[in-house]
Amino acid sequence: MCARSCKARRIVEFGSSMGVSAIYMAAALRDMGGGRLIGTDLEPSKAERAWANLAAAGLDDLVEFRVGDARETLKPGVGGDIDMVMLDGAFILYLPILKLLEPHLKPGAIIIGENAFSEASGYIDYVRDPQNGYLSLPLPVDPGRGNEFTVKTK
Repeated sequence: MCARSCKARRIVEFGSSMGVSAIYMAAALRDMGGGRLIGTDLEPSKAERAWANLAAAGLDDLVEFRVGDARETLKPGVGGDIDMVMLDGAFILYLPILKLLEPHLKPGAIIIGENAFSEASGYIDYVRDPQNGYLSLPLPVDPGRGNEFTVKTK
């Protein structure tokens, strides 16, 4: 739904794990005529599992996985402007990853902070401060756990 609402063409996912979210995002890209999902994961076995799941779903042609520390694997860039970001890795890296990707975020880009807690190393405070160029609010899922829905405003 998020990928479709912002008409995403380029999505970055930090923390691909087994590829479940990647399948949904890649399916949205395919349904909207194509695009690119760049997934990252620190653990090679998780990236392999995610790749296998995407291949089984027939969506692997839309996805690129980068294995290693995302602060390094995303540093060279992602090949263009970013329409959507899914943060679903180590909470303490949400803010550094967001800041790394910021120069590439299009106005209107959607950022989902999966299970973003207030102690996520300043991430929540940063995206909820309009002076940083975002509008953001929590999306509670379970008591004590929630997601942060953020839109890049400028």
